[in-house]
Amino acid sequence: MVVNVVNYAIEIYDTEGRRVGRYTDVPLLEAIRRRPGDADEVRGLLPEGHTDLSHGYRVRVLIDERLFCEAPVTETAPQWSETRKLILDKYVTFREIIEFTAARDPLEGNTAISRVYTNRSIDAIVKDAIQSAPGRIHYTVAHGDYPDGAEREYQKFLARKTDSNELTIGGIDTGQWAGSDRMSLTNAYAKDGDTIAGIEVDGAPWPDLRLMLIDAEETSKNAHAVARHPEVADWTTDQYNASAYKLKADAAQAALQSLIDTKGIEYIELNPHRDASGSFDDRVDAYGRYLGLVFGGGECFNAALVEQGLADVYLYQDGKYLVPELELKDFISYSGVNEDSVQSAPVALVGFDASGGVLEALTALAYAAGGYIWSLDPTLRVTFRPASQADRVWFYDSIRMGVVLGSNSRDLINAVYFDGNPITGTLEKTYWASASIDAFGFQARSLDHFGVSLEEDADKLVDGLLDDVAYPEPSGEVEFYDGFAEVNVGDLVEFRGGVLRRLDREVEGEWGNRFAGRLVTRVKEVIHRFSGSHIHTRVRFTSPLRSVADPLRFTVRSQPRETELFQFRLDAEDVGLDAGYHLD
Repeated sequence: MVVNVVNYAIEIYDTEGRRVGRYTDVPLLEAIRRRPGDADEVRGLLPEGHTDLSHGYRVRVLIDERLFCEAPVTETAPQWSETRKLILDKYVTFREIIEFTAARDPLEGNTAISRVYTNRSIDAIVKDAIQSAPGRIHYTVAHGDYPDGAEREYQKFLARKTDSNELTIGGIDTGQWAGSDRMSLTNAYAKDGDTIAGIEVDGAPWPDLRLMLIDAEETSKNAHAVARHPEVADWTTDQYNASAYKLKADAAQAALQSLIDTKGIEYIELNPHRDASGSFDDRVDAYGRYLGLVFGGGECFNAALVEQGLADVYLYQDGKYLVPELELKDFISYSGVNEDSVQSAPVALVGFDASGGVLEALTALAYAAGGYIWSLDPTLRVTFRPASQADRVWFYDSIRMGVVLGSNSRDLINAVYFDGNPITGTLEKTYWASASIDAFGFQARSLDHFGVSLEEDADKLVDGLLDDVAYPEPSGEVEFYDGFAEVNVGDLVEFRGGVLRRLDREVEGEWGNRFAGRLVTRVKEVIHRFSGSHIHTRVRFTSPLRSVADPLRFTVRSQPRETELFQFRLDAEDVGLDAGYHLD
């Protein structure tokens, strides 16, 4: 490994989003990034002289200018003393100082979904579940530079455009899109960076068209400008007009006008989301503007503005009114260069009911796919991939690191009593890992998973679980004495070199024999400790197939109780029944 100088920054933001402090030299502070289901934390001391810290403020930790973690302040302890006090595990001398703790919700991103899938590949289920989950949770798609995303969205539109879903003449209550043959664009112009005015359809003037899913800077100081940037509340009009926000707003308006002039508007697609009664419920906003996507010259204008850095992705009401099948969260990928974060998982499930938290569904799906793992980064980006090769290989270096390669069998389970969905059948089956039972004795637990109704799907899920939980969990850690930036929670790490060796025996079938004869673990926690300019890093490990601490409990933590199951499915807004299944 190459020795790198690690830089850090601690940023404090108030409840209105204004940055009230940035420090690259703190007395003593720890930032802890953990796997999903466990809380990220930032705790320690801010430099003397910082006077603005309150509950609801957010603390951001950047390593080499890359976001490591972010959490809201949950405890403050300003102190005045002439003595030494034990802070974390060090005695600190101070006169006036602020001690604090910031902790992130351990289940952030685990928003509720209610989707049922029949005969779908697991990677397709993963993507649809994430698209249907409220909030910023997302995956990324392969994206380079403009116009990759704009062209991609245009092709997606053409694939869903049919004669039967064209807007009917004389209104917007039926259908979805209108073409240029029905439009007059003589008076059309970019009113600002995300609104087009002057469109006529079927000879009638339309209200302003707001480009959905994006939000550009405001061309003047107004309420929305203040909401985006609270600091402008105290600015004069002249100050705003001279700001970078105004310059970016003008650039966005000019870019949208250029798209209209050079590409032309070929199609407008209004938001197709419907309420429980089947009526469109997000086609007109509070200002009377229509909401939709605009296409021309082989490009989607909405996506083009995001790609060019002139608009942000905006999930109105956490994306409540997005249609999962349109995969519009793909827009989040267009703000930079990205790769596919959900990899192909061609194993199919005959029937899977994802009712509960989306992260719980991902945990079950990873095991059902056979040796897959998932993780969540600080921006709520999901990766879903096979645990097939190490992300990092670390060669032992006694000067730079200390290594512990331990394990524990406290949560070892080598037999599972499985019960499936009680509505659609009476699936009951016992599964076991024979080699593990021979080596460690019989350790059984029950799993009642209502999302699975068929034995062939249960076989995939529980066999995948046993590949992981039937063996002692690695519990080692590595200390980097001078810090190490290039490691992330969820990484697969292989150890090689020096005196490193495994002392506990390797059992046949462990991790599905994917890492036989190798020292491979998965990162479950990264701790950076900052003191002055010095950084110390500790990395802790789990099994290579584990994404959450207790997968059996986690996968069913928010599923409805058996007594509520019938009522739950019949009350769901998007329910449709066919032999017990809502067919997507």
